[in-house]
This record gives sequence, structure tokens and C-alpha cells, in this order.
Amino acid sequence: MERQTALILTEGSTIDDAVALSTALIDELVEELPFGHDPSRTELYAVGRAASLRSKLDLPRGNAGDNPYETINGKLHHIWCRGSWYTPGSCPPAPADNNGASAWKWLHFNLMHVVEAEATCFLWDIYPLARAEAA
Repeated sequence: MERQTALILTEGSTIDDAVALSTALIDELVEELPFGHDPSRTELYAVGRAASLRSKLDLPRGNAGDNPYETINGKLHHIWCRGSWYTPGSCPPAPADNNGASAWKWLHFNLMHVVEAEATCFLWDIYPLARAEAA
């Protein structure tokens, strides 16, 4: 199983509070995942402000053979925003005029645009254990 990635969007917090919230959320997420993970390799990969990140986002478009976890910025397996976790299987449908893009691509794009400009965005990597280690 490949690395999984989680995006956590926090609003209305000081950076210290946002870091604490993000850490608590990722700890809860990894404990609920249906596979063993390597806690020594779960790591914060990137941090940024929503305004800066969304200024680089183009409208979602579909591509032949897109991975179900694909977003404009690469693969995401989990997104947390405003009190809810989302996955490709639990996100709202894409708009009718969706440019052939998946509901997941649209959710990522829309969440990045609805959060406040000063929202802090955390990108976490989660590494599953090899089958032999998970047993």
C-alpha cells in the first residue's frame, strides 16, 4: 500500500493552536485507519496559507485515467475542513458543469476557496506498515 496524504485546513486559530489541532486530528485519523501505520514516519510535509495556495489553483479538469485520489495538487486521501473529514467516497457530488473532473477534485478546489484567506493548511504523509510488520 502506498503512502497516504491528509490535508487539514484550519481557520480562526493562532499558528500554535492550528499546529496543536492539526497534530491532534492526524493522531485521531491514523488510529481510525483500517491498516497499520508507521508512527515514526507519519510526518508533516508542508504548511501554507490558503490565500497563497488557492491563488495557484486552476479550475478542476478531468484527465483520462485519473486516480480517484487525484486533485489539482496531486494525490490526497483525506481532507479535514470545518469539523469534517472527507475522502473520495464521502464527498459531495461534482457540479453539473464539472469539466470532466471528479467530485474529489471539485471538493478540494471548493474547500480551498471557501476557507478564510488566513486559514493554515497542513499536509501530512502517513506511511502504512508493510504486511509483515502489520501482522
